[in-house]
Amino acid sequence: MYLSIDFQEEYKRLDHLCKDCLRSGEGVSEYIRQMEATAYSGRRFVRTWEDDYQQLKHVRWVRNQLAHEVGTLESDICTEEDLAWVESFYERIINGTDPFTLLRKAKEEEARRAAQRARAEKQEIKSLPQQQTPPVESRSIWDKLVSRIKRFFS
Repeated sequence: MYLSIDFQEEYKRLDHLCKDCLRSGEGVSEYIRQMEATAYSGRRFVRTWEDDYQQLKHVRWVRNQLAHEVGTLESDICTEEDLAWVESFYERIINGTDPFTLLRKAKEEEARRAAQRARAEKQEIKSLPQQQTPPVESRSIWDKLVSRIKRFFS
């Protein structure tokens, strides 16, 4: 019974943090919705994305069972691992190692690298020698022949 109460308290703490971070009336549920709305191309930056998503859905389900179903406070519905994960995820948000913070950092790093590549390419183009028109002496034989013929009739 104490495990279920401890779990609910930690879940509420996590839920309030998510509400604050996401500026939403729904904390963990909004975090889950935003994870679902994130494109796969972004998810690939976060190694733990899928595990975190599944675990968030699981702990939300556990919390809902404890809050809404009769007789669940005395059941084994909540585990020590569930409680430890909720506490850990809370700390990850605080420390900036949760999926959305990692995704933001990865996108910022990707943008920084793209800007560096663009500057390097621009610098490389500037350092290339400029094309010059060939001097008169390097004209083709055809051009020289046409020039002589024109002078002959002038």
